[in-house]
Amino acid sequence: MSPLRRIPCASVIAGIIVIAGLALPDRAFSWGSGHDDVMRAIIERLPPELRGTLTPEIVKEAVQHASHYPDSFEPFLAKDIGDAALARLTEARLKVRYDLHSERGAAMCFIMLVDAMREKHPGHTAHWIATLSHVIADMAACNHDPLVHTATYGWADWKLRLPGGADFSKLRPLLDLSGSARDPDGGAEAFHAAIERQRLHDDRRDASKALADVMLYGQTGAAYGSSRGVAILEGSAGWVDRQDPAARDLLWRNIGELGAWAVVRTLRDVEVATRFASAEARLELTPEIESAHAAEVEEFLSARHLADEALFAPILHDLQPDQAPATGVVLEPAWAMNGAMLGFSSRVQSVAIARSLQQAGQSFATFDVRQILADGLPSSKRVPRLIIVATSFHSYHSLKADVFDQRIADYLAHGGRVLWIMGNSPPAPTSFAPFTKAMQRKDAKDRLPVSDEIFLGSRVEVVGSGLSGLAIAHSAHTSAGWQQPFCPWTFDLVKSPALNPLITLDTGHQALTVGAIDADSKRACVPIYALTPHLFEGSGTIPTAHEPALDSATANILTAVLKRMQ
Repeated sequence: MSPLRRIPCASVIAGIIVIAGLALPDRAFSWGSGHDDVMRAIIERLPPELRGTLTPEIVKEAVQHASHYPDSFEPFLAKDIGDAALARLTEARLKVRYDLHSERGAAMCFIMLVDAMREKHPGHTAHWIATLSHVIADMAACNHDPLVHTATYGWADWKLRLPGGADFSKLRPLLDLSGSARDPDGGAEAFHAAIERQRLHDDRRDASKALADVMLYGQTGAAYGSSRGVAILEGSAGWVDRQDPAARDLLWRNIGELGAWAVVRTLRDVEVATRFASAEARLELTPEIESAHAAEVEEFLSARHLADEALFAPILHDLQPDQAPATGVVLEPAWAMNGAMLGFSSRVQSVAIARSLQQAGQSFATFDVRQILADGLPSSKRVPRLIIVATSFHSYHSLKADVFDQRIADYLAHGGRVLWIMGNSPPAPTSFAPFTKAMQRKDAKDRLPVSDEIFLGSRVEVVGSGLSGLAIAHSAHTSAGWQQPFCPWTFDLVKSPALNPLITLDTGHQALTVGAIDADSKRACVPIYALTPHLFEGSGTIPTAHEPALDSATANILTAVLKRMQ
């Protein structure tokens, strides 16, 4: 089927109404308030013939509400978008507004924009420009960078301290575009300068190319953002803690570029949509386009380089020919928003572990998950131990969980030892079969082995290590975020006699086995919260926020666990 079907000709929207300036209220922290700034910048730069059709009331609605439209699990309503749009979204199997974040949803945003322009409906046109801008902006939003996300929703909620004593929560407003884009001292200028540097225009692309690019924004946006998250956190921390102007400039430049990335793509797509709306054709998302997109995603995933990601670059270390036996750490690139084989937050925890090994002068090597899938692992003589942080575990596009599982099983069969740090998902079912057999949770909805109230203040202990139990000082539940250190599992060792207790969670009334090790110490499985920096008492200060590392408590736990695996 062709992506374009013939329909009666429709003209491009025209008008001469001039937009009045608006003084819009700030929103609370989150990338949400930054969506206002993206949409304002877009409206200021719309072609005059389109901008002139938008009344001040339409603009206000677009900025304050439509630019946040996808952040809801409410269903689509005809009163908001019209009967025709509702019918098309239903036909596309999109049920709630949040579905617009998906690849198919992003494509349908663009199609709805073309339809609204063809209808000559200014309100619907503004709505879909704003909605499309939200979807595009989310793909490169700095709080979807794994490190900035952890800082925004984890460390800020816990009110940790920076080296100079500043409360980490003071960073949170700066980790949103609005914190810079509305700053008259230079942040606003940096944002608008970045837009002008990055400007894009209609390149006469056809419908297939237009829809393919929109659907790929999740991947391209994540790649763009992952090179800037570290600088954004470094800049915001330096400004809040030391009032360092150079740090503030670093923040302004990098976060401004992320906002500009969304603005210029939305503007380019508006120009393309305007051209399509004037054509005698109906835009369709065909199976052929979706199939081509799937192939493009696979190509993109295979081409990404870990060294291009600012979080990973400083700790990458390939195994060297003359290197002493090394502890391996598995890394996974940052894919589209919350996309991962091993879990979104696993990236930050893996880097923290690798950096701590690096700082301790221990022999270590980093392994790209794609490298393991393709080639397996080196011999156990060269890499006797492997650490896998996997807060979740499932296939992601061409990254197949069953293949990874088999690679780990092969490594174990040839003498390797594996520490699996788990979250909500069990470990690999083949290579860790005795563990999955013994694992249990009270309820399918549970996120922790005990209630939140009991978890806070409970003690984590490494069995037989001689370490004192470490008291949990912060709630695993935070106001939001994918970084929350949830792990609901306990082990019933009666079900798997080959396992021994490794980690216990002592509530004061009972000691639950939450981590286990097999009899020959080749496999160990521990909960993510046991190795989450700054969760425990005595670790209220982050020395260098943009360079995550284990704190003394979690470093001691890791050392004790690895000692058991010798």
